[in-house]
Amino acid sequence: MNKINQGNAQLMSLVLVLGLAMMAAPRGIEMMAQQQSERVWDVTASQFNTVQMAARQYISDNLDTLATQVKPARPVYVSVNTLKTTGHLPAGFGANDHNQNYLIAVVSNPKMTGQLQAFVMTTGGQPWDFGALRHISSNISGLGGYVWPDNQAVGAGGGWQMKLSDYGLSSKQGSLVTFIPSDQLGTSGQGNDRLYRYAVNGHPDFNRMHTAIDMNGNNLDNAGDVKGKQAIISGGISGQSATISGEIKGQQATISGDIKSTGGWITTQGNKGWLNETYGGGFYMSDSSWMRSLNNKGIYTAGEIRGGQLRSDGDVSVAGILKLDQINVEGTSCPTNGAVSRTVTGAPLSCQSGIWTLLGSYIFRFETLVPSTGQLIRPVSTHVCYPSGWLKHPNSRKGEFFLKVLNGWWVITSHNGRRLEITCAQYRN
Repeated sequence: MNKINQGNAQLMSLVLVLGLAMMAAPRGIEMMAQQQSERVWDVTASQFNTVQMAARQYISDNLDTLATQVKPARPVYVSVNTLKTTGHLPAGFGANDHNQNYLIAVVSNPKMTGQLQAFVMTTGGQPWDFGALRHISSNISGLGGYVWPDNQAVGAGGGWQMKLSDYGLSSKQGSLVTFIPSDQLGTSGQGNDRLYRYAVNGHPDFNRMHTAIDMNGNNLDNAGDVKGKQAIISGGISGQSATISGEIKGQQATISGDIKSTGGWITTQGNKGWLNETYGGGFYMSDSSWMRSLNNKGIYTAGEIRGGQLRSDGDVSVAGILKLDQINVEGTSCPTNGAVSRTVTGAPLSCQSGIWTLLGSYIFRFETLVPSTGQLIRPVSTHVCYPSGWLKHPNSRKGEFFLKVLNGWWVITSHNGRRLEITCAQYRN
């Protein structure tokens, strides 16, 4: 009897285990199916990320061209075949598990048209159910999302929403999508965050700097015009020419060619001027009156030196002739004894006792006779005479005198006791 009861117990246990297994089987199968689906979804997300990275690189490499093609509400589409042709995707890259293909749309920011943005979307094939979309979008890098309903892009976990029609796009419910903003494409701020090798039509701001450039000791070669407010150079500057509209300041300048001023002065301050370093000569001023020769160097010219006055503190040597332009009249007053001039006919005059006197003339002094009957001075044929004045004698400062020609002689007549000074110039022997 005990053996029969033990067998019944084992049979009942087996029935219980089988019953429990049959009850748990559907749930296990469901879990296995879910795990299998999630693995497929993970692969789909990974594949989507690969396309997204390729799209970013393609846009970066072709940003100059795309910037000229994209217009507001007029996107530029890039296909997977293009990415494979350019080498951004492998040649064997295909559709996802739902036979959906990939499409890249480069768009203009609706509010800042100078910035480019992009969408990576799936098209065609079978739509994903909502659970798959939530799982896949949460595993897409960046701003991954999905389309639900038509033309409405929703971020993973509902993090963002966009109307695709605002960008000139459309898509069906059940598609995957990711949004790539301007800062991730390098087109935020003033155009983008890099400089271009070529000009972008309509976007001069794309090559505009917004910060200082540190060359780290490297050269900036083959530049055209370099324009700016000022240049601070710790070393030397070399070049063919420079056009400066303001002031140049520095300690010294060494110029291998000419220094020209077309409308101003070459100015110096203090007791400085111009110096010829080779020979030690030059010009300078040390007071407000005189231009001086540096180191007492001589001044030479084969041309003409002209001025108001010419003074020599030493001898004067003339290799040619001495030409006197000023004309004076013999017998008239002169400024300085010893001065030299000429008559209108060229006869030389010298200033003697304040009177212009012909060279070869002399002063004849005499005392009138008592009574005065006249006194012969010199022959008219060889001399010309004129009275020079009264002599400095107590009784010689007044009275009358007469100078006349009589019988071929100069004759002087005066009152008794007067002393006269007569100047006679000899003009022939």
